[in-house]
Amino acid sequence: MTNPINQPSSAQSAIDANAQLNALLDAAVDAMIIIDHKGGIELFNAAAQRMFGYSVEEVLGKNVKILMPAPYQEEHDKYLDNYMKTNHAKIIGIGREVRACKKNGKVFPIELSVGEVKDSSHKQFVGIIRDISEQVKARSDAIASREKLAHVTRLSTMGEMAAGIAHEINQPLSAVSSYAQACKNMLVRSSGEGLHSLQQQKLTSALEKISHQALRAGEVIRRLRAFVKKRNSEREYVDFNALIEETIDLAKVDTRLLAHGFQVTLNSSPAPFLMIDQIQIQQVLFNLIRNAIDAMEEQPTDPVVIDTRWLNEQYLEISIIDTGYGISAQNAERLFHPFFTTKPSGMGMGLPICQSIIQSHGGELKHTPGKPKGSIFSFTLPAKPQITSYSEDE
Repeated sequence: MTNPINQPSSAQSAIDANAQLNALLDAAVDAMIIIDHKGGIELFNAAAQRMFGYSVEEVLGKNVKILMPAPYQEEHDKYLDNYMKTNHAKIIGIGREVRACKKNGKVFPIELSVGEVKDSSHKQFVGIIRDISEQVKARSDAIASREKLAHVTRLSTMGEMAAGIAHEINQPLSAVSSYAQACKNMLVRSSGEGLHSLQQQKLTSALEKISHQALRAGEVIRRLRAFVKKRNSEREYVDFNALIEETIDLAKVDTRLLAHGFQVTLNSSPAPFLMIDQIQIQQVLFNLIRNAIDAMEEQPTDPVVIDTRWLNEQYLEISIIDTGYGISAQNAERLFHPFFTTKPSGMGMGLPICQSIIQSHGGELKHTPGKPKGSIFSFTLPAKPQITSYSEDE
């Protein structure tokens, strides 16, 4: 029996369906690739050709590894072989970021989604690929901008503290000069004579003081240089209690702290070792400490309180507490907005940058009113508590 007029045969329907599928595949913005169970490429749509620079003829039948840089090439065959033996999928149905390689050898970032072709005559897998070079670049640019802004803020903070820095460094250097002059005078007086025991003791004591004051000046300069130095973000395991102590020493460059002092309670059971960028977290602590001092101008003898405690096995909470004038509810809503400040000469970028740094570490920075007055700025950091030692391999 012949087919009715305009009614396509099954063969024609199959041809039309195949043509429609090819049209859909070639119209797709994302690259689509189908491979067999050995990794041989069976389909390579137009977007894939544009993305990788290969023609269909160049890749059909070739192992999909030609589109991968090391170490993905070595891992791919193992993954396929493992899946065929165990039917245990690691990436099927889960999108992930990997790197791919163009025909010209250029390596670029992609988002890859993999699925299995069901009910086909043989095992097949389909990969949908999106070039995310622009997104990755934007992300890197954002991180670089944050690093530059954080660096500018540190420099601005140092500028505000210039008078205190000069005073703090001038004191030990003046002491060095005085002690050195005293030694010279004693040597002149004892010229031509043997030094008595008492004189020797005085000289020894004076020289020890010279050494101590010189080291003190050098340590102040070292901390300041490390704090303002432009650098890339580097994370490593850090003894957080030691970091707080070092930050307190750095903060003492601000001579207002001589009147206030610190009340510090550090949790050491277990000792907190955190994977952090030491300079960035020190910047957060330093900024919050200086804000506390600014807020307590009318309470010049009240200490800045620093407290750390484990919230659970995963998070450490650090609080900086002042007894100052506090923050109104209206201002608290805008506290972390860029360029908002309650200080006459403030930039309004300190807290937003601190929040960005803490968030990039996987933590949270927040403000709560103090009791009965003042403010509490607390931030959390993810940490793996370790009692005795730590290893970067853990």
